Amino acid sequence: MDLIYTISIFILTISIIVTFHEYGHYIAARLCGVKVKEFSIGFGKKLYGKKLGKDFTEYKICALPLGGYVKMLDEREGDVEHHEKNRAFNNQSLCKRSIIVFSGPLFNFILAAFFYFLIFISGYDGFKTNVGVVENNSVAESIGLYVDDTIYSVNDVKVRTWSDVTLQTVKFASEKEDIILEVLRENRIIKLNHISHEVISLEQQNILGSLGLLNFISKSQKIGYVEDGSPAFNSGLLRGDKIISIDGLKVNNWNDIVSIIKKNPDININLNILRENNYINIKVLPELVRSDNLEYGRLGISPLVEEKEIQENKIKVKYKFFESIKLSLIKTYDFTLLTFNFIFKLIKGEVSANSISGPVGIAGYAADSFNSGYTSFLGLLAMLSISIGILNLLPIPMLDGGHLMYYLIEFIIRKPISDKIQLVFQQIGMTLLILLSFFALYNDLLRIM
Repeated sequence: MDLIYTISIFILTISIIVTFHEYGHYIAARLCGVKVKEFSIGFGKKLYGKKLGKDFTEYKICALPLGGYVKMLDEREGDVEHHEKNRAFNNQSLCKRSIIVFSGPLFNFILAAFFYFLIFISGYDGFKTNVGVVENNSVAESIGLYVDDTIYSVNDVKVRTWSDVTLQTVKFASEKEDIILEVLRENRIIKLNHISHEVISLEQQNILGSLGLLNFISKSQKIGYVEDGSPAFNSGLLRGDKIISIDGLKVNNWNDIVSIIKKNPDININLNILRENNYINIKVLPELVRSDNLEYGRLGISPLVEEKEIQENKIKVKYKFFESIKLSLIKTYDFTLLTFNFIFKLIKGEVSANSISGPVGIAGYAADSFNSGYTSFLGLLAMLSISIGILNLLPIPMLDGGHLMYYLIEFIIRKPISDKIQLVFQQIGMTLLILLSFFALYNDLLRIM
């Protein structure tokens, strides 16, 4: 049942983004006077279709929901009656053809901005920017950060939630800019020492945690969840147990606990536990986990955070109409820039390609975000829409960016590229896309194995 649910959410997610992308091509074609023969969501066998309008355009849904297309009148794909030749795509000016092709990705960015607008105008929940833990000998400690500071801004960009802090840190670090935090301390705004962008690893899952900067959740030393069948479960650890020390080494927060466990895969460790006012010792063997060419230990536990503390650290962020429009455009721009930076770093080998996700990974993210609430789901839709827009703009034959590349060459040499050369490029582009798809799927399978 969970699998069917996940697949359903994945189909919904992809269908929303693809439909709007193809609508961009469709509406641009209509405005440019090109006849649209088919508007399809999905590929393969037709499940449902209906012809509408004076051009009898067929709107249809097909069996494979991993894309879509707009089929326009084109002399390269069949005979065109003389009175309709002026409505064929291939007979349009270079400017019109470019507009039609570019409008698909453009509508992806418009859709993302709209989703961000809905999030800002309706309001979203987040955690306050209060600092819960500053690790000893960490970057956070070296810049003068203290526990209970409230992060006010990142490089003069005001932040209101913990995720805002993360996003701005990643954004500026990816642009190779040093990070300067301003904090509220005793009702005063204090500017801290800068953090060099070189010490920030963009491949870390927890960017702020890698700097020794953690929020209130990591203050806990109590176990809140024990996974069935895990090493923790088999050793007798229980919810509510408080971990005092590991192998005689005192721990001060959850990050200390995780750090020691990760460093000891397949090695017995002794936990000193406080359970119902009694101290007990439990021996446990962290299981060995291999992921992204790394090996680390895992127990199968997560921290206990009291509901009262969660509510105290929650914040509802909501903006007015015009401010929501402004922020949605800024957010779309920021994530677009971040994605381009990631692609450039990927090409240069500065980040690992293991972070690329395929349909399995996207399906999991979509289901999780859908369960987390509509704002989380809208946020994921916005990010995926931007990613698909950028992917389609890459100069790879078979994609919109490949066609725009043809048109740029046509503009320079003052004549279209021959069909023979285009066919060769299309075969190369198809090969690249197939290889990329298999690589993304391979990454997905590694994550779940």
